[in-house]
Amino acid sequence: MDIVEKRIPDQKVAYVPHIDSFSKLPEFIEEVGQLISENKLEAVGFPYGSYDNDLEEYAENRQIFEVGMPIKDFYADGKPAGRIGKLGLKELTEHTVLSGKHKGSHKNFNETIKKIVKYAVENQYDIVGPITEIYLPANENTPVEEIETEVQLPVIYMGPKRD
Repeated sequence: MDIVEKRIPDQKVAYVPHIDSFSKLPEFIEEVGQLISENKLEAVGFPYGSYDNDLEEYAENRQIFEVGMPIKDFYADGKPAGRIGKLGLKELTEHTVLSGKHKGSHKNFNETIKKIVKYAVENQYDIVGPITEIYLPANENTPVEEIETEVQLPVIYMGPKRD
């Protein structure tokens, strides 16, 4: 797996927080998409799941995470909004992440995360935010072993000045 540093631009997102089983992710992604559509917002990117907790440490039904999608703006029916019912709205400022692609099922997902965390530590990055998984599109016939998920870890480089 290649790990790269990249900048994520400012973006607005619509999301729903959860304390539940990560196995319900597909239905939570569908729910966010429906809420975005029902509230006349426009999705402009791929769905994501973001979490601070160690997936191995928490009971299966006690995962703490949010599921969301980038959106064009915060306006619903022409009016600014900070929250629309269950749907939260927030702006993420530009930030740096270490990014790697996980291929296959989520059963060995922690191995991918551990590799990125190890890379961060070994290369003088401080981890400054939650792990975010970007669910890249695949057609319905794609075998699970071929599905790719981008894993992003927000960081600040703390090493010597680079040119």
